[in-house]
Amino acid sequence: MKMISELILTAFYTVFVQNLVLSSGLGMSEAIRVSTKPGTFGRFAVMISGFSVATSFFCGLIDLVPAETDRSYAVRALIYGAVLAAVYVVVAVLAKFVFRASDNLLGSLGIAALNTLVFAIPHINNSAAYSLAGSVGSGLGAGIAFVVAATLINRGSQLIAENDEIPEAFKGTPAMFFYVAMISLAFAGFTDKNIFG
Repeated sequence: MKMISELILTAFYTVFVQNLVLSSGLGMSEAIRVSTKPGTFGRFAVMISGFSVATSFFCGLIDLVPAETDRSYAVRALIYGAVLAAVYVVVAVLAKFVFRASDNLLGSLGIAALNTLVFAIPHINNSAAYSLAGSVGSGLGAGIAFVVAATLINRGSQLIAENDEIPEAFKGTPAMFFYVAMISLAFAGFTDKNIFG
């Protein structure tokens, strides 16, 4: 029961307090791209969540193994990158040969696996010294945080497109950047970091 509560609490913390997409910009470009294509939004969100949870789990297991010497950041990055690559290869092979996935889906799978958000989660879990349950909760929370960010961006882009009062020079991309900056600033306010100094 303690593991489940730790998993859930870490997931909630990752979504609302430490939303890595909105407060740190990890995976932001994909969140913006996916938010403009509602047909691929759900599929991509599931992929991001799945890769985040899987890499968090396997990297969390690796972090439990005591090392003879402390691993440097570079060594951990290589190990985490190898774990992410292995997870991607296994999922891609299963998708291609077992489920007969299309090339379009396999391309999306690669983009989701190599997202900066997915790669950053094991490093954050290690630096926060999360347990295995906390690491999995963090991975799950990162996936949900991606969904929250992409949903907010999607709704904002709809409102921006409908607003006739935006000056011509700010329509489109400039208005979207301003909107994303404002919601990112709001989420950064939830963290305990001093963003101005």
